[in-house]
Amino acid sequence: MSNDRNPRWARNIESVFKKLNIFTIEDLEMLTEKTKLEIIPVLERYIEKDKLKQENETYTYISKTATEKKSKVKKEKDPSYEMHTLPFKVVRPRTTFVKNLNELDGFVDYFFAPPKIKKRIKNIFKVLKQTQNYGEKRLLQVLSKNDLTIEKYNYYKEEISKNGLVNLVGESTKEPGEIYYFFKEYYLSPKGLTVDDARELGIKRFENLIKIHLNRCKITSAKTMYRWLLEEYTESQIAKFRMLNFSKFDMDSMEYEDKRV
Repeated sequence: MSNDRNPRWARNIESVFKKLNIFTIEDLEMLTEKTKLEIIPVLERYIEKDKLKQENETYTYISKTATEKKSKVKKEKDPSYEMHTLPFKVVRPRTTFVKNLNELDGFVDYFFAPPKIKKRIKNIFKVLKQTQNYGEKRLLQVLSKNDLTIEKYNYYKEEISKNGLVNLVGESTKEPGEIYYFFKEYYLSPKGLTVDDARELGIKRFENLIKIHLNRCKITSAKTMYRWLLEEYTESQIAKFRMLNFSKFDMDSMEYEDKRV
């Protein structure tokens, strides 16, 4: 008979419940394929060593981390304190860095904004980057050079953190003219496209150029685009653009086809 008080099958049970953290005996039965008769003595041994905590039918594994050592000191000072192991991995807080403008909400609005607004927002980011770790004295010097008050500076920091660029751009954004030009190209062709389809194709074509998805709600409606079209062309002209004109058809090309046959 072996004198090993911790045989391989017992170590297998220990390995499983250490990974589970919180478990029942039924969990171990299913995962280790061992009987309760084999499992319970292993659990009792860990309970005696204060490495397992039992509450009704649930067991909690107590791992030895630096945090838990501190908790043990607290437990000795306060008998009412109970130590629990969290059933999930704790994510440590960390500083969030923004590296690219397109990571922020409202980037598309910025993309379509007038040059004056773009220049103002660019200057805001320049100041925010420069003064990230500045003390009050150096900060105020930079703000003075850029005609910014401390109130405005703090507002920009908080606003960008919470809402991105949306409220900094405002309502003055205007969609690029390319979308309307593409709409005309699709609609004023013999393909027979509807105004809605021509608009959508124009938007998608522009998206492919700039590699950005656009919010359709912020782009001029197909009905309005068609109204713009009527300001440039008469209905009869539009009808001609949308029909094939056979007047310049080369009949010799048919003769060529016949010779090939």
